[in-house]
Amino acid sequence: MGRIVGHYAPRLLLGIVATLVVLTLVPAAADLVPWPASLALLTGAVLLGVSLVAHNRRLCERCIAALPLDASMVASRYRVRFRVAHLFESRLFVLGYLIVLTGSALLSASPLGRYLWAAVEASLGYLLLVYVTHQRLQPWCPYCRNGGEEQRAPTTPSPVSTHI
Repeated sequence: MGRIVGHYAPRLLLGIVATLVVLTLVPAAADLVPWPASLALLTGAVLLGVSLVAHNRRLCERCIAALPLDASMVASRYRVRFRVAHLFESRLFVLGYLIVLTGSALLSASPLGRYLWAAVEASLGYLLLVYVTHQRLQPWCPYCRNGGEEQRAPTTPSPVSTHI
């Protein structure tokens, strides 16, 4: 069951992000949603995130079957997504993104801040798309070293003297 949920978790999470964007942009819709439903949405997002990470720790036959036959050609079209994925390797960049995320959430009370908050929420959806693309096409990522595993060139042993 967990594998199936984890396999479809990115699509379900995109649905949650889209719902959050709509609730942010349409205040009347946000007033119709009771707080237990909002709490259930947040809980669902956390559980889907955990199942997505668990799914990516194992080999999924559905994901392997969905890989295109010309994966290197497909991966060449996603250079920007791969670059964005590798930007988040920097802790400073992640910290800056979290500051923007928190700051825009605090500004969401004003009408202009609401649009900024919706844009940042939409960026969460794009980052999810980036993560999934990188996860599936990682062996062909030009920014990963050897499919994510850095290998050093083998060292040649120094010759051993046989003179006694």
